[in-house]
Amino acid sequence: MFDRRELKREAREINRSACVSAYLFSLIYLLISFVLNFCSAYVSDDIVVYLNLNFPEITVPSFLLHASYPTLLITFVSVLVWLLLSVLHGGYSLYSLGVRRGEQMPYTTLFDGFAFVGKLILLNLVMSIFIALWLMLFIIPGIIASYRYRFAVYNLCENPEIGVMEAIEMSKVQTAGFKGELFIMDLSFIGWGILTGFTAGILMIWLLPYMTQTLLGYFQQAKQIKQVGYFPPRESPADEQNF
Repeated sequence: MFDRRELKREAREINRSACVSAYLFSLIYLLISFVLNFCSAYVSDDIVVYLNLNFPEITVPSFLLHASYPTLLITFVSVLVWLLLSVLHGGYSLYSLGVRRGEQMPYTTLFDGFAFVGKLILLNLVMSIFIALWLMLFIIPGIIASYRYRFAVYNLCENPEIGVMEAIEMSKVQTAGFKGELFIMDLSFIGWGILTGFTAGILMIWLLPYMTQTLLGYFQQAKQIKQVGYFPPRESPADEQNF
């Protein structure tokens, strides 16, 4: 149904033509995400545990060693980081959608998700609960559920006026019959993911916008096929003439 090679080629072209560099924008997004995750791991001691278990021969840096923090503080920091990452992901989605439309998206777009922060957080929370419930049944239903809600954030970012459940329902319709193709698309990036590991994650600066725009290509085509989703109003000939 989808021409994966064409969608990937289109994704590369879109990223290269972005007025605000997609790669620099991704670098900023990844750096902020790394700092937030680092803070959460530092407070919960996950970093020290990880190093001790996997690299026992390495001396843990002294600045990572600290007394255990109260459980309440660890929970607070973890929840706060999750909320901030949800909003930043919304901002990154807004940027990627705008670039695809040929708009000039400034770096501050990364924080535009705060304009509808409540809906973004609620959407991510509801999706996480649904996926977790399906995972309780078995791994496969959980994976299928994750693909079922794959376009929900994009639906909300395209039209923040809609409700959370409406964005989810739209995604369910848009992905119906296409989950297998989305899964194959993800598999096609495994090689790049492995290379990213060999570059200590640096390659992700290029890979993230590439994968995102490819997925958005699927999203836009699925909307057209299913005729479900937000379609920006077009100017009438009279409006264009007046302009």
